[in-house]
Amino acid sequence: MATTDQGGKRIFSLSNKQLEELIAAIEQAIEWHQCWYKRLLRSLIANVPACEEDLDDNAHALCEFGLWFNKLPSSSKNLHPYFAEIEIAHQKMHHGAKVLLSLNEANSKIPVNLLDQFHEDLDRVRYLFEAVNEDFSKLLHNRDPLTGANNRTHLLSNLREEHELAKRKSLSCALIMIDLDHFKRVNDQYGHSAGDKVLVALVKCITSHLRKYDHLYRYGGEEFLVCLPQTDLKGAQSFAERLRVGVEELEIDIGKDKPIKITGSFGVSSIRADDDIETAIEAADKAMYQAKESGRNQVCVT
Repeated sequence: MATTDQGGKRIFSLSNKQLEELIAAIEQAIEWHQCWYKRLLRSLIANVPACEEDLDDNAHALCEFGLWFNKLPSSSKNLHPYFAEIEIAHQKMHHGAKVLLSLNEANSKIPVNLLDQFHEDLDRVRYLFEAVNEDFSKLLHNRDPLTGANNRTHLLSNLREEHELAKRKSLSCALIMIDLDHFKRVNDQYGHSAGDKVLVALVKCITSHLRKYDHLYRYGGEEFLVCLPQTDLKGAQSFAERLRVGVEELEIDIGKDKPIKITGSFGVSSIRADDDIETAIEAADKAMYQAKESGRNQVCVT
């Protein structure tokens, strides 16, 4: 999955710590259900009395996972489309378990089709748990730990996929290289902690302008690369100008007497059908350096 797409900006807005907590909670949910399934087998096979909660019509809301899931705010449940499917599949699975336990307690024969259906529902819940966990784990692995932007781990492979898609469908695609102006001065004058706050603020500003299918990468120390699918060179130039203004208007609280302001230099290039990705990145980088040499705080296009 393209993790930043399916959850949109809601996923991107999560801090790495929040992502780690969410992943841990999902892993705990998987463990809870493994324990629950073992308990179910003890009742069905060894005739250990079933728990009252498992025989309740609201068993799905009374189990450990159900209690946790129902406390999640709607904003968290909207982070991944599978959360809605998990809720439905989880309830269906518990209903099937209740039917099996009720038949067993009545000393009635359990039809094979009911048992098979229950295991299909159980497998579906497990699959959804693991898929969500894998997606969030991939997102965490591919993020810059400071800013939350994508790191360079899969930058080239991701951009090549966008390039191939653009060629197949005859779509435009563009890149923007962004570099903060005089960033070294921030670190020298205010310290690296202030520099970190500036980078975080920059990424939040850029992210607020992105569409759900755009991609932001931390390319270097204070360099960032934006990929704009379905965008021609003129559109990318306009987009970069909006970003430039947004960055220029930032007032960043670094814990001093007054907030500091920053600017950035922006280089724009298109990903042409007959070029490779490295050539397109080099062109954006060249345009960015042209912006710096021309006075900074501006957009240049190649």
